[in-house]
Amino acid sequence: MKNRLRYFRYRHITAVDDHTIIFEAQNGTDYTGGVRAVYEKLLDDENYRSFYFVWAFSVPEDFKHLLANHHTFLVRKDTPEYFKYYAAARYWVQSDTENHLRPAGSQCLIKAESDMKVETIVETNFSTEPHRRPVSEKLIRYTRKTLNRVRLVYLMCSYNLLGFFRSHGMFHNNNSLRLERLRDIHKGERCFLIGNGPSLTGEDLHLLKDEYTFGTNMVYKIFDKTDWRPTFHCVSDTIYASKLGSELSDMVKAPLFTTERTYRRMKKKPVDTTYVHTIQSERYRVKGNIQSYCMVKATVLSLAAEMAFHMGFREIYLLGVDCTNPHDKGGHFTDSYTTKEVAETDINRIKARMNAQTLTTAQIGSHIIDRSMEVYSLINKYAAKHGIRIYNATRGGNLELFPRVKLEDIVNNKN
Repeated sequence: MKNRLRYFRYRHITAVDDHTIIFEAQNGTDYTGGVRAVYEKLLDDENYRSFYFVWAFSVPEDFKHLLANHHTFLVRKDTPEYFKYYAAARYWVQSDTENHLRPAGSQCLIKAESDMKVETIVETNFSTEPHRRPVSEKLIRYTRKTLNRVRLVYLMCSYNLLGFFRSHGMFHNNNSLRLERLRDIHKGERCFLIGNGPSLTGEDLHLLKDEYTFGTNMVYKIFDKTDWRPTFHCVSDTIYASKLGSELSDMVKAPLFTTERTYRRMKKKPVDTTYVHTIQSERYRVKGNIQSYCMVKATVLSLAAEMAFHMGFREIYLLGVDCTNPHDKGGHFTDSYTTKEVAETDINRIKARMNAQTLTTAQIGSHIIDRSMEVYSLINKYAAKHGIRIYNATRGGNLELFPRVKLEDIVNNKN
């Protein structure tokens, strides 16, 4: 009865996700039978590449090998997370063992018995079409949107107030003190912001060994082709933090700048890490006071640019910022830039943002490029207003907002 009440509570505060499937065999004791067969069938079906698969086990530690599979998560039976997933999953795939939970009208309980054909189960019970949302789900989604907007206003007010006091030397913690020590530390100097586009080469980076540079995301994948190492490093994407945090910590030895939300997601945090508060909103603007918050949208270069502004750099050059489709072949300086899982997670996030589950790679690329161009346009306006000069030293690419310069000319004519 207690578990039913817990599930009942989550069911009435959770909207059903069409692309979540939860699996449970033998009351969470095993990975076997018809449930396993259905899972492995869906795992290999391209029609379900955007789906998330959740396995419920009494002892999930015994099944960690499943985490290597595409979009697969493990949850411990009878925990709050377990009931949340059951409330959110559109499809429940179970063995013939009875389960005390009961699905809502928009959810589908699928009994995958061992003697049933897997193809029949999949064809009969699963659909990639969205379900018709009842009034209760619409109310939940509307309430969540309203609460998120209220939270956004609250964070903006509180961060602005905190930023005001910290800019005047009050209410500091260790992190904000590190930020304050960086203020105008390179006043009037120049720096290079390094993207990860296909034009980036080890030879170009070698020319910057004596310059102040900001590396971003997984630029360390090019370290084997150059002796160059970034002076600073920036990461803002929570996906990279959660999926590649340990790799990032091992490879990057430069001071790391990130957002608080991303910092919290890092399982292994680099020692020299400084974070900034951030506001997640599509209405991007350059805040100009890093002690308050930094709005990060579309590209990690927005964080790198604001950190450069904060540190006093007044001459900024972009390199490897091609503004091309990162999910297309040749979208980065190396084809092994990211893992398939990270790429697919990012694609699904974009689909959710656009509220469209059937998008081509070209459409996804256009969406990313359009959002990036908007960010660069606003950065350009802020820089012009504050006497900061930004140039594009990228070889080729689509970014024409900033004056083009040749990298060799800039390096050879250092004042």
